Amino acid sequence: MNYAIVLAGGVGLRMGNPKTPKQFVMLCDKPIIIYSLQGANDNPNIETICVVCANEWQDKVREWCKEYGITKTILFAEAGKNRQQSVHNGLKQINANEDDIVIIMTAVCPFVSQVTIDNSFALMDKYDACITVVRASDAITFSDDGKMAKCTLQKSKMFIQQGPQTFRYGLIKKGHEMYESDENRVEVNEDSELVLNMGVEVGMVLGDRFCVKVTYPEDIAIVEAIKPIFEQNELKG
Repeated sequence: MNYAIVLAGGVGLRMGNPKTPKQFVMLCDKPIIIYSLQGANDNPNIETICVVCANEWQDKVREWCKEYGITKTILFAEAGKNRQQSVHNGLKQINANEDDIVIIMTAVCPFVSQVTIDNSFALMDKYDACITVVRASDAITFSDDGKMAKCTLQKSKMFIQQGPQTFRYGLIKKGHEMYESDENRVEVNEDSELVLNMGVEVGMVLGDRFCVKVTYPEDIAIVEAIKPIFEQNELKG
């Protein structure tokens, strides 16, 4: 069985709305989270969806699922203090086998194409883990302290990571368990870091630039502007 974990636990302070986390604000005609849930619901590779969010939002998400026609089985897990804990909570909630596939999506990236999801599952025939990327279009400079440049990386070899990330359940679960048990662990930002640190090969799926992450208020205007183009591309397949 294949699962989708949709992360919706952020508080969205950078959006400037302390009452409503960004994943629950309206984007055109529906809450932002619904775009990710509909994307998972529409994809035939995915059978069960687990939403990771604060307890106080779970009933509202259930209402939205009914309102917007989400028909697949919906599970819920409590959001953690950070992304890593939220993913781990979602993994513990689903009743998956070691070889089952888990695709991890975020509720604040509303425009993940069906082609990207399909390609992620297809690549799992070759790898036990894969991530979605786009090629870097600008130079990337590395700095230890945010003040002084240490090195500039070759643009031709750099990729910007997007969502989703896809894993064999047993592998990503082991990665999170090893991380949690490591007393000397340092903060990780992506699940791919956990499996790369285990020495696992991670494949890359080429995504697209429609997959904008809603972080700041101006991002709402950006995704509203590209929504018609994204939807037109989805109809083309």
